[in-house]
Amino acid sequence: MMNLKKFLPVLSLSLLPADPLAAHNPTWTDGIACIIYSHCTSCHNPKGIAPFSLATYNDVYQNRYAVAASVQAGSMPPFPPSQKKQRYAHANTLSNHEVKEIADWVNNFAPLGDANAIPTPPAYNSGYSLSNPDKVLKIPTYTVNTTKDLYRCFVLPLNNNSAQFIRQIEVVPGSRDIVHHALIFQDTSGKPLSLDNADPLPGYTAFGGTGSSSSVLITGYTPGQGLFEYPQGFGARVNAKSYIIIQIHYPGGISNRKDSTQVRIKYGTGTPRNISTAPILNHSVSLKNGPLSIPPNVVKTFYAEYKINVNVTVTGVFPHMHLIGRSIKAYFLSPSRDTTWLVDVPQWDFHWQGFYSFRKPILVPAGSTLYGEATYDNTVNNPNNPNSPPITVNQGEGTADEMFLVYFNYTGYVPGDTNIIIDTASHLAHHASCFNTSGNEELYTDEITLAPNPVRDCLTVRGLEGNFNACLYSGEGRVVLQRNMSGAVPLDVSALPAGVYYLRIQSANIGVRYVKVQKE
Repeated sequence: MMNLKKFLPVLSLSLLPADPLAAHNPTWTDGIACIIYSHCTSCHNPKGIAPFSLATYNDVYQNRYAVAASVQAGSMPPFPPSQKKQRYAHANTLSNHEVKEIADWVNNFAPLGDANAIPTPPAYNSGYSLSNPDKVLKIPTYTVNTTKDLYRCFVLPLNNNSAQFIRQIEVVPGSRDIVHHALIFQDTSGKPLSLDNADPLPGYTAFGGTGSSSSVLITGYTPGQGLFEYPQGFGARVNAKSYIIIQIHYPGGISNRKDSTQVRIKYGTGTPRNISTAPILNHSVSLKNGPLSIPPNVVKTFYAEYKINVNVTVTGVFPHMHLIGRSIKAYFLSPSRDTTWLVDVPQWDFHWQGFYSFRKPILVPAGSTLYGEATYDNTVNNPNNPNSPPITVNQGEGTADEMFLVYFNYTGYVPGDTNIIIDTASHLAHHASCFNTSGNEELYTDEITLAPNPVRDCLTVRGLEGNFNACLYSGEGRVVLQRNMSGAVPLDVSALPAGVYYLRIQSANIGVRYVKVQKE
């Protein structure tokens, strides 16, 4: 999504033809504000990480085509894992009903409704979710100057005289656009502190780890990862008198930029069970058709597997790839050959990834085998390809290198683990209970696609049978093309300048869809 130029609502009302297929007429005050406040503004607010705000009616009105296209494509709110084969706790996804409400609202001129009945918006903080931490660890302000990938470790004393269990943890980058990822370790050996003291600048440089074999991974941050919470009764144990090491990856090409990343921690009460975090499926020891190397102009799939010898309880999963990743999945086969899916990301987006907790812990019985599949697109058709023309991409830590990792949050199985409820709500709780989402709560999926997209010359609509009306809008809301079409007839856009457009598709079969188009 992008920030669209402001334009007067009164001038734009004539641009959209009335839609006789709209089933109802939602307004901002009666439904739409609640959906946006509940699902979008945690990032899209004046203090949030998103590039523009959706905190007010005017904000959303100016970006309405982008909002409709993004929610119908399933790219917003960003929750990449498919929930057809596995469901996840606290998943910020829209129901069919909510997606249709937004599309109908945009299609019916995005009315405000009763100006005296606008719901009270949420209160926004400065980019973090954990507002009452027990501990805040902040790195010394570090000025980043690097022409290549830099891995910098910062050592911070936890000052805990006894062992503690972390229940909630949140990594908050000081400058989100320069922090590629961060790994959070604990260590009691003193070696990271010695390495830090030997470097005149804040922190020290270490590639691939902390430089200490005693360091234990707690969690990590990648773009899109927010607050992470362990299930009730579980936590990540940190030993007494531990140091926390924050290893931050800064990509190459950064000049004179300051960062002050922080880690916010909330401890659990009682005696929680320890959860370990490790990339059990990976591009090293578990890869079956390695090495991880993708030649230019090739789409290639790699496979990993790992045999489980004891009963294990798994509470969450975190798949990780880089820029040419296309899809990634993981599942296990039990000794009786039953399949249990753990994660399936059909459309990988490097900018939105994180740890995903299951709605209930999952038992992986002894004798099971974990399997992973990762597909990479190293062709010119991949808009995220860092190389033009494509070159061979190998395994590595750099942004332009690749990885195949599936981390798991796991612990030894105890009878009753699979009855623990992490989250079984049918839908993410709405802001101030402002809207009843009863009705069709199935997760929205849209099989309508455009090819190619990005496009240079002709655009074909796939996944739609019969005749339909196609209306193409510029980012500012102007109608630039309108045709009555069928799926077999392409739309010629060759005469249009490069930029972002929004295609409105209307038919008796599907009602109205908005799809984002990138014109090259």
